[in-house]
Amino acid sequence: MDDNLKESRKNNIFSNEIYGIKLPLYLSLIIPAIVCLYLDIIPINILTGLMITMGLGGLFLWIGNSIPKFSEFGGGTLLCIFLPALLIFVGILPESTSEIAKTFYSGFGFQDFIVAGLIVGSILSIKREILITVGLKMLFPLLTTILLGALVGGLLGQLFGLGFKYTILLIVAPIMASGLTTGAIPLSQIYADNMGGVPADFFDILAPAVMVSNIICILLASVLNYLGKRKKTPFKGFSGDGNPLRVKNESFKAEEGNKLIESLKNLGIGIMVAGGLYMAGVLLNELFPFFHTFVWLIVLAAILKLTNLLPNQINMGAEIWFNFISRVWVPAVLVAISASLIDVNRVIELVTNPTNMFVTVMVVVIIATIAGFAGWIIGFYFVESSIISGLALADMGGVGDVAVLKASERMGLFPFLQITTRIGGVLTIVVMSLLSAT
Repeated sequence: MDDNLKESRKNNIFSNEIYGIKLPLYLSLIIPAIVCLYLDIIPINILTGLMITMGLGGLFLWIGNSIPKFSEFGGGTLLCIFLPALLIFVGILPESTSEIAKTFYSGFGFQDFIVAGLIVGSILSIKREILITVGLKMLFPLLTTILLGALVGGLLGQLFGLGFKYTILLIVAPIMASGLTTGAIPLSQIYADNMGGVPADFFDILAPAVMVSNIICILLASVLNYLGKRKKTPFKGFSGDGNPLRVKNESFKAEEGNKLIESLKNLGIGIMVAGGLYMAGVLLNELFPFFHTFVWLIVLAAILKLTNLLPNQINMGAEIWFNFISRVWVPAVLVAISASLIDVNRVIELVTNPTNMFVTVMVVVIIATIAGFAGWIIGFYFVESSIISGLALADMGGVGDVAVLKASERMGLFPFLQITTRIGGVLTIVVMSLLSAT
């Protein structure tokens, strides 16, 4: 009888919970915000931005994770990433949704707030030995992926009539340059200066490749996660379930939330540590601008971890703050990214060009494959190396890193993806500036 009662409750949609809130109550809480959105009377501030993105994020995550089979590929995460942009494009969600999401995520600095917490929390929760080993060893698959990825991508473009140099400069480069603002925009200026023309014309060519490659990265992350969960994996050393190294070392993984004392005190510690290190990164970026603020943040957090300067209570607070962001706010981040950054028109522009579309997809697959095997050769798990040195290189920068890790269920790898994004993006731009000048 008890088992039947439990099964009945499980199948009863109204007994389902989102963020710990029963579905009927949850819907009653977000409906007023949606109505205000349609009536165009919603004020643009932090609270409304969080309510819209978090409300829709929680709902889409629940829907996607409730669909059989689709949930095995990270269905909830995929809906959070793609559905808002699609709903805005077809007119179901008003255009103001995009403005609210963009202002909330970028204008109010929620992006920096989230990324700082993820970087600091993920680094301080990793065992120092693992941090050292992975940080050093990942450079080999990263450099191998950049060089071989560009070469193979160029040859593929030559094979399909696009030209070797054209493919590298206008398809491979924007894919590997880590996003629009730090990748496609500076590349556009460099190409215009070196080859003649207007930066805007080059940007119109580069941007669709960035958008589509980011989508492919997220889908590949979901597929890799699915394959890694199967009892029979493609080959030995395929997936480490979040642990990059093929070594029996479960200490890489953060403590489970129920083993930590998730108190207001510890959340406060996590926020202050992340905020303090972020501001130190801002100061160092002002004094030494050759490094991005987030690069300085990674360096500072790594130094504190490697030198054991922080007491365990501080590390635990940073980890708890990381866990809170990962479980509660990442769906909101994905909705904000989708609504404000995914341009469906640009995606359609590339999709309607079969040759460019095929080459773009294959370049991302090639990059992920090279990164996976290059890491596997030196002791990484294939999936983790593919994500760290491949998908992080081909996604849309920091926001792409968050989406890829959520889709692959490996948020603990965040600091390593940030290293790839920064170093890989810069190296790509330097190489392409030299190539475009020849």
